Amino acid sequence: MKLFRFIMILAGFAFFSQSAQAQNQPVTGNIYDSQTKQVLAGVSIKTSDNKLLTVSDKNGYFKIENTSADQHYKFILLGFKPQEVDYSKKDGTLNIQMDADESSLNEVRVTGFAGNRTKKETAGSIGMITNKDINRGSGLSFQSALNSIPGVRMDQSTLSEARIAIRGNGVRSSYGLRNIKVYLNDIPVTEADGTTRIEALDVNSIGRAEVIKGPASSIYGAGTGGVINFQLQRSPYQEQSLEASGLAGSYGLHRLAATYRNGGDKINSYVSYGWQEYDGYREHSNDMRRFLSGNFQLFPSNKRIITLLLNRTTQYSQIPGSLTADQIASNPLQANASNLDKQAGRYQTWTRVGLGQQYQINDQLSNSTSVFTYSYDLNHPLPYAYLRNYYQSYGGRTSFTYNPGFSQLPTKFIVGAEFNEGLTKGTQYVNNKGTEGAITGNIDYRNTLYSLFYQSETQLGERTLLTLGLSYNSLKYDVSNYLMPTQSGIKDFKPQATPRIALSHNFSDALSLHASVSTGFSPPSSSEVKNVDGSINPTLQAEKAINYEINAKGNLLNSRLSYDLSLFKMDMKGELIGQSVQQGITIYNNAGKTIHNGVELALSWQALKLEDNQSIASLRPFVALTYSAFKFKDYQILNAGNQVTASYNGNALTGISPWVISAGLDLETRFGLYGYLNYYYNDKMPLNDKNSDYNAAYQVVNVKAGYKKKLGKVFEINVYGGIDNLFNEAYSSILSLNAVGYSGAQPAYFNPSPKRNGFAGLAVKYFF
Repeated sequence: MKLFRFIMILAGFAFFSQSAQAQNQPVTGNIYDSQTKQVLAGVSIKTSDNKLLTVSDKNGYFKIENTSADQHYKFILLGFKPQEVDYSKKDGTLNIQMDADESSLNEVRVTGFAGNRTKKETAGSIGMITNKDINRGSGLSFQSALNSIPGVRMDQSTLSEARIAIRGNGVRSSYGLRNIKVYLNDIPVTEADGTTRIEALDVNSIGRAEVIKGPASSIYGAGTGGVINFQLQRSPYQEQSLEASGLAGSYGLHRLAATYRNGGDKINSYVSYGWQEYDGYREHSNDMRRFLSGNFQLFPSNKRIITLLLNRTTQYSQIPGSLTADQIASNPLQANASNLDKQAGRYQTWTRVGLGQQYQINDQLSNSTSVFTYSYDLNHPLPYAYLRNYYQSYGGRTSFTYNPGFSQLPTKFIVGAEFNEGLTKGTQYVNNKGTEGAITGNIDYRNTLYSLFYQSETQLGERTLLTLGLSYNSLKYDVSNYLMPTQSGIKDFKPQATPRIALSHNFSDALSLHASVSTGFSPPSSSEVKNVDGSINPTLQAEKAINYEINAKGNLLNSRLSYDLSLFKMDMKGELIGQSVQQGITIYNNAGKTIHNGVELALSWQALKLEDNQSIASLRPFVALTYSAFKFKDYQILNAGNQVTASYNGNALTGISPWVISAGLDLETRFGLYGYLNYYYNDKMPLNDKNSDYNAAYQVVNVKAGYKKKLGKVFEINVYGGIDNLFNEAYSSILSLNAVGYSGAQPAYFNPSPKRNGFAGLAVKYFF
């Protein structure tokens, strides 16, 4: 009995000794932006009674000495939601992941221009949307969210037909995205020839997107319009959950999805799988897709983060085609007769895999590297042909950041490289009412792109920053035409050097001023380098742009009113001008110069917020204004013999509305009810380069309301409903610019957008 008591006393002594030792051991960890995984410096770490313990250093590292029995810590940084951690339930090094605060986006750290600075501190115009912005509507399209950024416009009539333009760049694209560089988790989505297809991205799986407006070639390579960097959702820190969601709506809309989230200190996992089908507003506009998105971050040490990206999407979509004005007046629901007869559509499967690493080599040097492979199969019946393409690409991007710690003129240096090679194996057939007929073409394209880039950021004073950037870019197309070998060849573009200089000064929280001059280029795609006979055009070169810009950003009214004002002038030369010589065949020349002068203003007012202790947790009106004075400066149409057939100097740029207004109101209550209101006005715009036909101005109102509440400790529900195009406006969002009417017929410019339509959904989340 005495022996038993002695053993129990020893065990108790050992237990309490270990507990006391554990309490006295320092707590260490790293702090990151949950979406970008950029380190967060200057985070205040406090006790539950708001006593300041320490602040994270420049590498996001923190250490709490002399820990007490109270191991509840609060992590606080302007621009991010506070994060609370109970260390008594954890063990080892912490990897704290903080979520951006949508109510103060001017203070959120952005990755644009690789600066990891707040949006307010970054020279240049950068817009941002979050998953919350995407879900202010049905969550099926980026359109409403991207259109809330001044200077950015997304046109869409069906789920399979979309076009994005930034400051007018990309608006002339007949399909996909042009003149804009797109990334997903810092992995290029844009193909080597500059073509981008975003249909493979599940909109609901995106956590954040940053949009750089204007040329950013100094660090991102090709693209006169700018850059969009999408980030897949990461799981909220300390959450482990499984969510099932369903959505139904007008015109046969159905969507089911399941999502797993695990936001831990050693691994962060996000996996989403779903199915979606939409019969479509018009005849022959069905869209069906299945998608799988996976995003994994591993934290093997306090110096390394490894990221794995998986994305696979299968899509079957019909293309209804454009209509004439008379056809719109007669029946806007009809499909184009040729599209219907030839069963036009896209049937494709995308697969994308990416692997990345962020490594803090030492206190002064870090590296970020990603490699990827991407492929898709495409069956594409068109009114004039049936295309079968297989595309495979691979590449990578790496950058080193070095901070030598200069005592005078502190400077951070960034050097890096990007490589992308893609192979397209294409076969063209006669389209026999939606099936392949005789073969008419068999062409392979091997496109190779590489970029080398450099950037330095020098602190000229406590509040003044000078940024210098330069990139060197090379692009080559290797074309193999197996049916007509004489039309094979290599198109080797002139290497492009693209510099950028920017100066910013932060006067106060109310005002920071920025000035920048940047250059950019956009090469023609591999499908645009052909002459009328199918041979390679040896004289065709990349479009070039130079952009002059001034920005003012700041916060007013106790930081509740944020503003972002941009004035810019962009000159483009060598602009690609297309001429339709027959249905399905367009030739291009570097025959255009354009001037893009514009003003953009974004305002957001946090009228009520959670700490006001009202029943309303958040009330936020916002508005985005865009004024565009874009004109052709030197624009001539050339025929196949390079003879001038028309001149449109001084005409307004095709497809550009002088005024665009996007506004909204967000309302959220403490007890779970919420409501969103969106308003969008688009001024009239020219439909052709002659400026002889115009699309009428239109305005659209969308509303959504819902109830989101946690039930007990393990369940959360979100039930909602909404109406798009509340006032039943008749309009066409996406337009076929410069359409040609053959044999005396009217040009088919219009793709009617849906009239009033509704949706409703339910999401149930279970917390482990």
